[in-house]
Amino acid sequence: MKKKLAAMGLISLTLVVSACGNNSSNNTSNATTNAGNKSSNNSTNQAATNTSADAAKPDPLGKFDQPVVLNIAKVINTKSITFPNGDSVDNNEFYRWIEKKLNVQVKNAWQVETPDAYDQKIGVSIASRDLPDAFIVNEQQLKQLVQADLIEDLSQAYKDNASDLIKGYYDSYGDRVLGRATFDGKLMGLPNTSIGQQYNIMWVRQDWLDKYGLKAPTTVDELISVAKTFIDKDADGKGKHDTLGISGVPSLAGWNNYGGFDPIMGAYHATFDQWVKDANGNVVYSSTLPEMKAALGKLHEMYDQGIIDKQFAIRKDAGEVVANNQVGIAFGPWWIPYYPLNDSVKNDPKAEWKPYIAPLDGEGKFYTGDQDPTNQFLVVKKGYEHPDAVVRVLNEEYQGIRKIDPEAAQLYADHQDVQQHWELWPYTLQVGPETTVYDTHVQAQDAVDAKDDSKLDSELKGWYKDYFTNQANPKKDVAVWANATARFEGAALMNDSKVVLSHNLFFGKTKSMQTKWSILQKLENETFLKIIMGEQPLDSFDKFVDQWNMLGGKQITKEVTDEINGK
Repeated sequence: MKKKLAAMGLISLTLVVSACGNNSSNNTSNATTNAGNKSSNNSTNQAATNTSADAAKPDPLGKFDQPVVLNIAKVINTKSITFPNGDSVDNNEFYRWIEKKLNVQVKNAWQVETPDAYDQKIGVSIASRDLPDAFIVNEQQLKQLVQADLIEDLSQAYKDNASDLIKGYYDSYGDRVLGRATFDGKLMGLPNTSIGQQYNIMWVRQDWLDKYGLKAPTTVDELISVAKTFIDKDADGKGKHDTLGISGVPSLAGWNNYGGFDPIMGAYHATFDQWVKDANGNVVYSSTLPEMKAALGKLHEMYDQGIIDKQFAIRKDAGEVVANNQVGIAFGPWWIPYYPLNDSVKNDPKAEWKPYIAPLDGEGKFYTGDQDPTNQFLVVKKGYEHPDAVVRVLNEEYQGIRKIDPEAAQLYADHQDVQQHWELWPYTLQVGPETTVYDTHVQAQDAVDAKDDSKLDSELKGWYKDYFTNQANPKKDVAVWANATARFEGAALMNDSKVVLSHNLFFGKTKSMQTKWSILQKLENETFLKIIMGEQPLDSFDKFVDQWNMLGGKQITKEVTDEINGK
């Protein structure tokens, strides 16, 4: 599990900081930005000092004529950071960059070391109405602040001051991100974005397929046939009956994780833990639909036949059997070469893992759910004089993070740890295009095809180098193999035309959810596990649906419907 978490940290970091690349049109940081009360007084008459030309046609990257003070707050682990040249959290090259570019003095009203401490402190600030100038909140807090009329309407500030880059990032999600921060037509916060394309796909031991003259499976039935061959013919070659079909996880499915049965469920148009519309246009919970019953029936059949690892429900880490080369089929996102496939290759250099968009439904489509595209919101205290400055700081920050401004490269010269760069910017608010994974793959692939990495940023140059290094000496360095395989094979499939995304209609938490949702989730997980393992008959699914509705699901469905319809 520690290896899994380390791998996830790596993926999250590369997506957040540099995977979007400097030409683009992801586990999201918990660091936040807030401020104190003094800035309101210090910046009271700033708007009047701007030139009339600036007021008439704001420049998203324009410098204010007079200093603007923006007090924020941070959650940052100072123990993990070594500051160069006497710098500190309160005074560093990233804050000085913002002041140089915009004439905005960013100051820390307060800072804390952990996300939990931040949540506690900002909760007290909201309760006491002693709010920073700009701060990050979760969705529940956003709604609370809007209801209490404690934050600014950012509609005009965003329209006039957001850069084309920032607007492009948000637009890539349609209305699924900005719409979450919009109330009665007013934009009340700037959302973060959770990079998409983290759904599970199928990874197969190509060397095992070749060994038995098999083709990669495209349907569930073909998957069963291939897995059965691997099991019956002792594909791992250890001379004992330890070869497994596919691994699994007790949670059964989930976004940005490995081992879930999502691809099999998707073949029956079943999605896990989503709010969708049924054939009659009614909002329903996806796990209660007939499609899920059909998927559970097939999963039970596979378990009963020994295709699914009989111990999957009690294994602490599904990656263990993959690393031990006991399975030849694994489900996971594009990034699982970092873990657990890397350990598979380390233990057996002959292992050739290849990704596929499969299994497909009856129409040749790969049906899967999406992730929550946003969960944090940058808001501005009611009465703060410069919401335009708040927006421009975000613009300028991304000119630096993406190194679009050529001077930004020097900002990183004294920092070896990329994460330090991220934490030291005023807002640790991830914003990037939904298709970052595929977009950056295309940039790197184009450079590989041209054998010219001159247009790549430093991160993508690393991918480029690893590609050719692995080509010259396949698997000699497993870390190099993992990077090349993830970025040039896994990520390459993320724009496949066969993929059909089922968008979740609601990611929030209604009133009844706060007290009943955990009970319903436990009921769901226990019932589904028992059905798959044959401890309950498939028809117990119908009883589950009745219980789910009776224990609060019916009321929650009404509340979710009302929220979606704006009631």
